[in-house]
Amino acid sequence: MACSFSLDHYEHIIRSALEAGYVFMGFHEPACGDSMQLFLRHDVDVSLNMAVRMAEVEAKFGVRSTYFVLPNSPIYNVLENESIDMILQIAAMGHWIGLHMDLPKAYVTKSVTTEQVTYSMFDFFRQFLPLAPVVSFHRPSEQVFGMKFFSLVNTYEDRFFRDIKYISDSRGRWRDGCPCKILSSGEYSSVQLLIHPVWWVTQLNLERAWDLLVKSRDKTMIEYLASNVSPFKALLSGSN
Repeated sequence: MACSFSLDHYEHIIRSALEAGYVFMGFHEPACGDSMQLFLRHDVDVSLNMAVRMAEVEAKFGVRSTYFVLPNSPIYNVLENESIDMILQIAAMGHWIGLHMDLPKAYVTKSVTTEQVTYSMFDFFRQFLPLAPVVSFHRPSEQVFGMKFFSLVNTYEDRFFRDIKYISDSRGRWRDGCPCKILSSGEYSSVQLLIHPVWWVTQLNLERAWDLLVKSRDKTMIEYLASNVSPFKALLSGSN
């Protein structure tokens, strides 16, 4: 199969890993002896809908991965009922939910550390979401590489980032070539693979991605205004 950013090829990547003997692991799970380990991770930067699509592909193969949701995303709100439903749907397929940390600027002006603000955000959101004790950092700075927490796992700890093979599709590109070939070779006994659902569901078509995201948010705003802000009801009903 020709390499591409598509859900069909993503299935091929999963099959390649399984055939090579990799065990799909959670970052918070204990090591599985001498087995080859694959820590599959998704940073959900832009769309929970797209994350659900990818989770369904993985569930078809019986593999598990960790989906990191962004609590302060400007595109989706993790505390909206629809968002919670999608997160629960992903978890019901057997996947883990982690917190994707984009540290707010406000903490820089206060006398708090990165650890303190990370724990504060995690403790708050785990009241509403089925979070595993794992965090990944959005656009990570040098200070988070190698950082360890007492009761949380950081995907950028050395044991997941420097001590094993790290593969990422950041910006819709592979640095070392498509992982289907890397995984099928079995060259590395442990691998962290970071996949962003947006590239695969839209097949790198940025115009399509934009259209899907705007339509989804537009629908949410219309439904909210029509049902919660009385002056908008007549206006919005006339526009439908």
